[in-house]
Amino acid sequence: MSPEVNATVSSVVVSAVTCGLWATWLAHSLRVDRRRLRNGFLALAVVYTAVGLLGQLVALVPGGTTAMGWLSLLLFGVLGLGLLALPVFLVANGLTMVRRERRSLANLLSLLVGAAMLAAPFVVAAPVLLRAPWAVGLVVGLALGTAWLGFVFLGFVTQTLLYRRYAARVPARGVIVLGSKVVGGRVPPLLASRLAAGQAAAERLGSGGVPVPIVPSGGQGADEERPEGVVMGEWLVERGVPAGRVLVEDRARTTRENLTLGVAVLREHGTDGPYLVATNDYHAPRAALEAMDLGLDVHAVGAPTAGYFFPSAYLREFVAVLRRRPAVHVVAAAGIALVVVLVTWLAVAGL
Repeated sequence: MSPEVNATVSSVVVSAVTCGLWATWLAHSLRVDRRRLRNGFLALAVVYTAVGLLGQLVALVPGGTTAMGWLSLLLFGVLGLGLLALPVFLVANGLTMVRRERRSLANLLSLLVGAAMLAAPFVVAAPVLLRAPWAVGLVVGLALGTAWLGFVFLGFVTQTLLYRRYAARVPARGVIVLGSKVVGGRVPPLLASRLAAGQAAAERLGSGGVPVPIVPSGGQGADEERPEGVVMGEWLVERGVPAGRVLVEDRARTTRENLTLGVAVLREHGTDGPYLVATNDYHAPRAALEAMDLGLDVHAVGAPTAGYFFPSAYLREFVAVLRRRPAVHVVAAAGIALVVVLVTWLAVAGL
């Protein structure tokens, strides 16, 4: 066997071992807790190393290197077109949100992110065209900052996809439905979708046609006529859930209180975990993380949300997830700032 082939086989073995180690860590992490955000990043590592391993194996086949070259070109082309289309989509979605929803920062996130993505090339190009030495630092800072946020967001998306299928199969003994604002003492469409998802889960988990206990959870806001939990409970009973299986919780004001007080109600009625919490699909990943942080045996399932509403809502959840571990992002920001200062100093000094 030639030295070149030996080197290639050796690299394949190293890649296979590396991929196996990532896969083993992912399997262990999933066994410990399916809700962990790190599962998404471990899955990305497995996919990345597996793709690299596949490329090395193909390269061992005659003509494989050429085939991988064309495949890589196609992949980068698709990714490039996707990155060009993404900001346009986000801006269009943001404009739809402006027309259909109240104007708040949370509802305008997709518009703001899309506009920032469109403006970024011009922000970078302007100082470069002016031949300003500090422009190099600006470019590096934007690139590193975008790469960090993009990496974290990709891990969040991957974990969302991994967790969604598992949560729907959890053998829960009780269901909690997270409340949201009621309008005129009635359940609006967004909340109705949560209640419908919770009812479906409770009926699926029940036996003999009797659903598991279901807790509609929500207190009374300053602009609400009655507690959310009470209105939600009435909605469930009107749609066929036995009144004895509806355990109203009417004090919670935050997601954490929904979880802690909802679990307390179920335990008071003799229902032990695990539990399911029903919310909207964009909110389910963070609700599961909140439950994990609280040490509760609770998993989250999501009800469908209007397509135009999802991007801004999901970005809002991502921002909330970033705030869970501020120290990590502060360290990353400090590292990026250090690199920017160093690169700028070298550029200004002409080195």
